[in-house]
Amino acid sequence: MEADPHNALVERRKIARSKTGPLSSLRFAVKDNVAVEGCAFTAGHPLFAERKAGATAPSVQSLLDGGAAFIGMTQTDAGGFGASTPQTANPNFPDLIVGGSSGGSAAAITAGYCDFAVGTDTGGSVRIPAACTEIAAFKPTYGRVSNDGVFPLTPQLDHVGLLAADLAILEQAALVLIGRAPNAPKKDALKIAVEIDRAGIFEGAIAAELDRVAETLAEQGHAVERVPIPGRENLAEAHGVIVLAEAANFYAELMDVELEQLGKAAQAALRHSELLAPEGVEAAWEWVRAASDRMQTTLAKYDALISPTLPVPPPRADGRRVTLAGGKVPVVVAMTMLTCLANLTGNPVVAFPNPHSTAAPRTSLQMMGSLDGDEKLLAAAARVQGDLRAGK
Repeated sequence: MEADPHNALVERRKIARSKTGPLSSLRFAVKDNVAVEGCAFTAGHPLFAERKAGATAPSVQSLLDGGAAFIGMTQTDAGGFGASTPQTANPNFPDLIVGGSSGGSAAAITAGYCDFAVGTDTGGSVRIPAACTEIAAFKPTYGRVSNDGVFPLTPQLDHVGLLAADLAILEQAALVLIGRAPNAPKKDALKIAVEIDRAGIFEGAIAAELDRVAETLAEQGHAVERVPIPGRENLAEAHGVIVLAEAANFYAELMDVELEQLGKAAQAALRHSELLAPEGVEAAWEWVRAASDRMQTTLAKYDALISPTLPVPPPRADGRRVTLAGGKVPVVVAMTMLTCLANLTGNPVVAFPNPHSTAAPRTSLQMMGSLDGDEKLLAAAARVQGDLRAGK
């Protein structure tokens, strides 16, 4: 493995790619839980430190076939258990977490090694690092992109996703990833729902910036309505239960000596999973099914729902707990509070920095679209970003 000054890349290797294609001018990296033939495939676990992938994941192959140049593998929270990627520095904001679990992918982009990167998203793992580093991210509709060749965390919630330096590159790569042509931009005004935080989860400055987003989009001629998303805390708790339960099933065949060689966060999570009761897991799924039905009904009325990506600013790199809604919670809980919903419902999401934000890093916005409306969502995100810039 080749050392990297930002500790974002774990291995570099030249991989055959198409010499022509829509991505032929772009470079990309791949998270170390997605297979690239002959490259590290450790998922961040010491147990698999010497493991190499035997074949390339279909998702990665589609990008190679599209002409993109592979530049290396990137660091991850071990097994995807986490939202910080603590071994990787944030190139733009070194005092803050880089986010996770696709933090190495975000760092590789912001350090200038590549234009976009492959990540995975089980509860926000491409959107969280994008928010921590001021870049863009995309999680497709569940099932639109194959999970073959992906080391799983929670198979029913895992998505292959992308991070990119900007929305233009993100859309370009995302359309290749999902195998579709660009969607014709909608010329009429968009129907946009903007979340209103009746539960008091958003930090005050983030809520104020979201109010300004709603005002600006209305001033730009879009039909904007404020809508609440009920039960955010309950859904986040349900997400945590489901992740632990499915992960425990996946790791159940490992022997004790092997479990001791997993990442520390993974070991702690798997110990906690032993406390889960079957009825609690089923209750979590019932919450998810009800929430998904509500979200599909809501999104049928709009082109997109806009929310903050994170309810609080990215915490310090050495932080373990943050203040959320008046209480202290673990970093991973705060970071996934708003992102996990789209994993539970399977809807596509695009995240990008808020042009109105004066924070450092700028507050990130996420736009959720209807199931299988990925192309429309990507086009709508570009338009919304442009209109927000124009309305500054």
